[in-house]
Amino acid sequence: MHCVEDAQTTIEHLYRIARQAILISIDEATEQYIKNFVVPVYEHSKMVIDNAMEDYFILGWTSPTTGIPIRTRMIFIEQKS
Repeated sequence: MHCVEDAQTTIEHLYRIARQAILISIDEATEQYIKNFVVPVYEHSKMVIDNAMEDYFILGWTSPTTGIPIRTRMIFIEQKS
């Protein structure tokens, strides 16, 4: 979702189409990453996600070009029956 400006609308659509659960991973975009990316990117890793049963950061990956470790936010939401 780095290239999606309105991530909240995207998540609302996920709620609408999910049958049982939603699993979202959002990479934390550093200032250097945002500045050096080819197209505009947005930082969504700190947005509020309602009804998340699990919501935490892990070490996601390391940028091959900058060597900067990128954290990934993992979010699990179970749909209500």
